[in-house]
Amino acid sequence: MKTILKTLVIVCSLVFMFGVDFVGEIPSSVVFVREAEAIIGLPFTPLSVAGVARRTTRRVVATEAAVATTEAAAASASAKPPPPTVVVVKEPPPAAPAASAVPIGTVVHALPAGCTSVAVSGANYSDCGGTFYKAAFQGNNLVYVVVQKPMK
Repeated sequence: MKTILKTLVIVCSLVFMFGVDFVGEIPSSVVFVREAEAIIGLPFTPLSVAGVARRTTRRVVATEAAVATTEAAAASASAKPPPPTVVVVKEPPPAAPAASAVPIGTVVHALPAGCTSVAVSGANYSDCGGTFYKAAFQGNNLVYVVVQKPMK
């Protein structure tokens, strides 16, 4: 019984010490949980110059990468295909993996409509008509990266 009482007293005193602030003014008073203070200008505060510059750089790089991959996909889609060649084969060749319409490594901010969730070896993928996406973070933003078809 004494052990339980001692433990209870210690826990209550710790809770009281962490939740109360003794203000050094006269007359003395007890204030529960003072206002939170943030100093603007420190590197990790939301309005600091360093934080704003870091986020802006991240967003510009992400936007430029997305534009570059979109332009590359459009250029490869508009290129003329080579003339067809006739090949006589007695046995059918092994099935090649389906080519994705979107280049591997492309980063998108939202999945296309009609995607299904697939779990392979503990990792989650989204199958969007044969194109597989894996969720990732770019800074604080959730994005989806095109990956090769996962092996089951």
